Amino acid sequence: MDPHAAAIPPVLEPLLDWWLERVSAYLGGRVRSVLLHGSVVFGDFCPGWSDVDVCVVLDGPVTEAEGLALGSIHDAMRDRFLRDGAASWHSGQAIEGFYIPEELVADAECQMPCYTAGGRTRQWAVGHPVSPFDRQILAQRGRTLQGVPMTFAMPTPQALAGQTSRDLASLRQMATGTPSAIWLCGIQHWLARSLVFWRDGRLLSKSAALAHEVAAGSPFAEAFALALRIRQEGSAAAHQHHAELARCLAVYGLACAGEIEARLPAI
Repeated sequence: MDPHAAAIPPVLEPLLDWWLERVSAYLGGRVRSVLLHGSVVFGDFCPGWSDVDVCVVLDGPVTEAEGLALGSIHDAMRDRFLRDGAASWHSGQAIEGFYIPEELVADAECQMPCYTAGGRTRQWAVGHPVSPFDRQILAQRGRTLQGVPMTFAMPTPQALAGQTSRDLASLRQMATGTPSAIWLCGIQHWLARSLVFWRDGRLLSKSAALAHEVAAGSPFAEAFALALRIRQEGSAAAHQHHAELARCLAVYGLACAGEIEARLPAI
């Protein structure tokens, strides 16, 4: 865990309190730890854009019935905060994350019953939903909200490269269609962060990676500057720049993807 983790923005407190109260009441003593990761722990939470990433560690496998109940909590949270705007919530996303047995903390290969809640995704499955990059952030910066601190095993370089390779393939497939403005903007966040990571060996926040590349005069600076401005303004602004974002993907995005791919180690 990062001892210098950023403070939790006050705007998140009503959302976190509402969710944590209900999850704790339902799961009770089964909860070993609740951790924050993602943009919040980087000090990069952007109201109007960011979600809140969590990892809930339990004392054993998640049952299918527990998954259904947890899904209902996340559905109620979407209605309350996203639809109804409770506590002046402005982002199009809320709390997203995974519920995992403690065995998965130290073992990146273990497959056990887990539950994932992200966006409208509600999935109970036997697997390992913690991606290599999520694992790295949890290992280095994970912030304990409740329970005991957890020490996540770091991912291997090959696991990180494998995830990046799969994400690049998904990017190229999506680029052949008509992706949304939100996706087009978000992929520029991912490209900037991945480029800095594989070129410089630093895992920065999305805003920091975008700003770094713009300041350094990156050949992709035009696309990154637009994505950074939209990130700061909020997701609603993305729709106003749909055509420009699509052009940025065609002109810069695929070239940047190629540069990232060239820097990946052998898997």
